[in-house]
Amino acid sequence: MVCSSLLLPGFLWVLPSCADDSERMEKLEREVQELKSVVNQLVEENRSLKASQEASSAKVESFAAVPVPLLSSKEGLAPSLNIRGFGHAQYDFSRSDYSDDTQGDTNHFTNGGVDLFITSKVAEKISFLNETVFEFGSNGANVLDVERVLLKYDLQEWLNIAVGRGHTAIGYWNQNFHHGTWLQTTTARPLIHRFEDDGGILPVHYVGLEFSGTLDAPGGSLSYASNVANGRGTITDEVQLIEDDNDSKMAGIQLTYEPQALEGLGVGASYLHDVIPDKAGTTDRGAEIDEDIYGTHLFYTLLPYELLAEATFVDHYNRDTRLRNVTAGGYVQLAYAINKYKPYFRYDWLWLDDADPFFSGVQDEVGYTTGLRYELSAYNAVKMEYRYVNKDDEYKNEFTLQSSFAF
Repeated sequence: MVCSSLLLPGFLWVLPSCADDSERMEKLEREVQELKSVVNQLVEENRSLKASQEASSAKVESFAAVPVPLLSSKEGLAPSLNIRGFGHAQYDFSRSDYSDDTQGDTNHFTNGGVDLFITSKVAEKISFLNETVFEFGSNGANVLDVERVLLKYDLQEWLNIAVGRGHTAIGYWNQNFHHGTWLQTTTARPLIHRFEDDGGILPVHYVGLEFSGTLDAPGGSLSYASNVANGRGTITDEVQLIEDDNDSKMAGIQLTYEPQALEGLGVGASYLHDVIPDKAGTTDRGAEIDEDIYGTHLFYTLLPYELLAEATFVDHYNRDTRLRNVTAGGYVQLAYAINKYKPYFRYDWLWLDDADPFFSGVQDEVGYTTGLRYELSAYNAVKMEYRYVNKDDEYKNEFTLQSSFAF
């Protein structure tokens, strides 16, 4: 009894302590169970995420397995695209007549647009050329013009074949100076070689085939360019891109002889034949017009000299009126380079047969141009130019300051 009485107080003291430990254990077990639940949830989410990633990877691998067309060549590397360009900006001032009346005076700045020149070597003897011009209209509109797009086959030195849209083999200027003004000495093309959408009277663009090459000739070389293409449309500004209004095709050839004894000199001639479609609703265009264009050219371009001269005759036979109309035009251009400076002079003329219904609205024009070109850098030229223009006895004095460049 004594012993029991002595142990009882100690047991009673220990009992609450054991009860607290039991509660702690239960609490720990609950926490462990909660942690296990969280871990199991995380494991499940990880499995789901992994499965989703594997499915996405399988989709990517499946997409990658789809065959993609590759530009490859058994002969070497795939074709590479080369992009160059031209542009110009200018300030123009124009004054009509010599009177004190300033109503006809104009002055303005002009953005000449962007000319992208794209080439690619498709194969050893196959090349591609494209010239696309982004032009800016007077009404604020942007105009995209694909001026040249050609696939060319260089078969032999004496035979190259090009298919697509290009510049017609008429005269020297149209074959050597294209849409980049930096390439030419002056700020603008001669009157006779103006582009169709700029009031020009010649078919300076073609859609079809061109054959060209160079042959040995006595004392020098003979180069040629020949076109077989869609003809003109019913108006001068219509280049028939995808079809031809009649079955007749435009056909022409240009020849140039360059003597070996005098480097830089060349002389040549060109001829083009076409049949212009009739134009419904007119009194003098009820039938087709036979068109024959004859041209001669002379050049001497050995630095520091530049001499360019051309004469062109457009002969129309109107099958409706049975009348023949002849229009003539040409230019003579002289320049001399002195280091970075190049003074120049040009005389232009365009004499039309007023009875020719195809050139209705086009006026006779004569002009004198004098200017100075300065090479500000290798690919940037500044041109200061004055022009005297007589257009159907209306006189103008024009001044242009132009910065033309290549990039």
